[in-house]
Amino acid sequence: MECETICYNKRHYFPMHLHPDLYTFSFILGGSSTLICRDFSVLLKENDLVIIPPYMAHQTIVENYFYYKVIRVPKSYSFMDDERESGLRIVNNGFAYLDCFNSWYAAIRSAGRTQNVIPQDIDIPKEFTPFLKQEVNTLSSTQHTLKSALIFLNNNYYRPIHLEELSEIAFLSSSHFQRLFKSHLGISPMRYLLNLRIEKAKAFIKTKDTFTNIAFETGFYDQSHFNKYFKTHVGMIPKRYAAIVKND
Repeated sequence: MECETICYNKRHYFPMHLHPDLYTFSFILGGSSTLICRDFSVLLKENDLVIIPPYMAHQTIVENYFYYKVIRVPKSYSFMDDERESGLRIVNNGFAYLDCFNSWYAAIRSAGRTQNVIPQDIDIPKEFTPFLKQEVNTLSSTQHTLKSALIFLNNNYYRPIHLEELSEIAFLSSSHFQRLFKSHLGISPMRYLLNLRIEKAKAFIKTKDTFTNIAFETGFYDQSHFNKYFKTHVGMIPKRYAAIVKND
């Protein structure tokens, strides 16, 4: 479980992405942005509480200013629920949740500083547990195929992976696998791999100081490529992100 406070003060167009294995609870403190999902878009504004489930593809457009707190909660492979889209929740004028959200945020932050690691054992307040969906126990053949591919990607993200390698794992042609993957997750396998590398890099930045090593350990050719893709996906260079998550 982790948390951070983020502020964007200029226009940025985030690519379509998702958060593997994480629910994101965000409380908007100021400004606005447009959240775009596969079939709709919605304006996020001050005092909104936003809950995005794992594996839900989305992108965000910030026009000039967007300021929010976010708490990320691990939830493995919840994308397997065929009704994953319904997991998105937006509570307008969510003042009733603000004090509880801030207390939860402070508990995570305090535990992280005390233990010097990302805390995993903080209880989720009862006010927020209804937003967490139950995982599916019985998987279809398609869901098994995708889960196998996602596990492989998660275990090998740091090295070059080709579409042909993934399709062999799935026992499908490359074109069929790619269509299946994008149909269910909303992004292509190669974009997912890049997305995963950025998510891993964000976690490494919390505990490591050498960006060159982080770039290498997450599968990027060099620090220049790492900086470029990190800024595109996160909206800031790694150095600025490190200052936020380490000093917040």
